[in-house]
Amino acid sequence: MPNETRRRVRMLDVANSLGVSRATVSLVMRGSPLVSTATRESVLAEADRLGYVYNQAAASLRTQRNDVVGLVMPDIVNPLVAEVSLGAQEVLTGLGYFAAIVNTSESVETQQRLFRTLVQQRVAGVIIIPALRTGADDVAEMSRSQLPFVVLTRAFPDSGVPFVGTDDLMIGRIGVEHLTGTHGCREIAYFGGNLLATPRVARERSFREAAAAAGAVCDETWSAPFDAGIVDAYQAATRLLDHGPPPRGILCHSDQVAYGLLKALQLKGYTPEDCSVVGIDDLLQSQLWTPSVSSIAVQPTEIGRVCARVLLAEIGTPTDGPLAPPQPVLHPRTSCGCEPR
Repeated sequence: MPNETRRRVRMLDVANSLGVSRATVSLVMRGSPLVSTATRESVLAEADRLGYVYNQAAASLRTQRNDVVGLVMPDIVNPLVAEVSLGAQEVLTGLGYFAAIVNTSESVETQQRLFRTLVQQRVAGVIIIPALRTGADDVAEMSRSQLPFVVLTRAFPDSGVPFVGTDDLMIGRIGVEHLTGTHGCREIAYFGGNLLATPRVARERSFREAAAAAGAVCDETWSAPFDAGIVDAYQAATRLLDHGPPPRGILCHSDQVAYGLLKALQLKGYTPEDCSVVGIDDLLQSQLWTPSVSSIAVQPTEIGRVCARVLLAEIGTPTDGPLAPPQPVLHPRTSCGCEPR
């Protein structure tokens, strides 16, 4: 006698077994915060007892979307990107979304291909730090997809796309005020960062304006741009130090750049009394570096949370919490000659 084919357990079976509506079971399966903890636990337990498996693919076909949010990042091993991603994921998972992180390696072609794939997969939305050579046409192409997305860090002011970023003009001013006001530096530099990165352009402009107002001189040799990696910074600083001493004060484009610079300074015998170094980002490890790194905090994890909230508002599922990032603030430590607080 042939074996009976076992009928697949449906969402309706779980609902009928518990005496709740099918809509309630659906909300639980989609991770909705609208369902109480007690109801969620009972539905999940009954679904497990009956052997019900939620079919996300089928649900996506019905709703024309799923609960995946793409995080399109240029360098997932960068600590800043990691902290931003953690903040975004925290908010998204709290509302039942799944964060899928993809890496572009700063390639516009890879970025556009990944974005098109996410569109085809009917993701709910995308958070993107654009690759350095991303142009207005690339952003326009993404906009034509009608997929909700938010740009992070690197701005396109005329695109109409929601943007979340730090107050880069304030960052430049804070750096100059500390180096000239607290440490009396008269020769200073803005060290590192690619000219294609909009934060570098804005920060350096305000840095130069504030330096002129304070009567300080910008060292042009030490202010030349380069890619903002720790190895790039170490190599650039080593070459410059081979030709003479550093300026009295340096604002680094990022904490990663500060790490590379400080390593080169140490190997050449320079101390914070010789050259005051300030970074930007205030990454978690900056307090543990030797010397501990003075840094202008932008709170990348909170920026990630803000970015997720802005995207959720675009999707149509707004949540509580700030929709603007916190203002930057300096945390002085040993690398500039301050006592850690």
